[in-house]
Amino acid sequence: VNSIALVADGVHMLTDAMALGVAWWAYKMSHKPAHEHMTFGYQRFQILAAFFNGITLLLIVGGIAAMAIHRLIEPQPVMGKEMFIIAFIGLLNNLVVFWILHSGDQNNMNMRGATLHFLGDTLASIAVIIGAILIYYTGWMPIDPLLSLLVATIIGIGAYRLVKQSAHVLLEGVPVGYEIKSIKSDLESRFNYFNSVHHIHLWAIAEDQIMMTLHAKTDLQHINDETLSEIKDYLLEVHKVHHVTLQLESGANFA
Repeated sequence: VNSIALVADGVHMLTDAMALGVAWWAYKMSHKPAHEHMTFGYQRFQILAAFFNGITLLLIVGGIAAMAIHRLIEPQPVMGKEMFIIAFIGLLNNLVVFWILHSGDQNNMNMRGATLHFLGDTLASIAVIIGAILIYYTGWMPIDPLLSLLVATIIGIGAYRLVKQSAHVLLEGVPVGYEIKSIKSDLESRFNYFNSVHHIHLWAIAEDQIMMTLHAKTDLQHINDETLSEIKDYLLEVHKVHHVTLQLESGANFA
């Protein structure tokens, strides 16, 4: 067939199978119970899988782009009819798998990574079909590498976002949608016995497991378990913070 777009599509389908395997393994690992050596369990395995899938996609994009540029420099004939048949079979397969994955939990970064793989492969198959039709009826060979570059760009944008999001979680950045300053202001205005809220750290073990540590200056009357429970319940209910470590301080201990 000699189509660079078809070769890229085939390689991408192979990595899709790997991506599904990694996503499934990460899902299983994330549900393993915590123990004394892994006190938060293995929830971050899904974030690691998303990061791995994103990096894999970026490597694929680089390979597709390199092959397409080489084919533009040194054009070669492509068998349009055979290219169309193979690509159409691949498209049917990709559409079924993509529909199954897309019906899953797309708020899960690991699931989004696997879905992105098959979305990219579905787009690649469509591009190959379009290229095959144009080559068959017009004989214009540059369409093959040009469509490959277009698909590589689309996949690359999604892969970059996936890597960026998963890396942000792995580096314990502040979760998307949370602002430390607004949480600090809210706590100080909501609870009048707080003189100051400080030393706030906010991160995520997984997308649905938000963690926080903070210190709060208050009077001696409110340094008790009841205050701790009240603040933790409020942070969970209003700000969806699932695990809070709060240190209450009197004026004498405040620095």
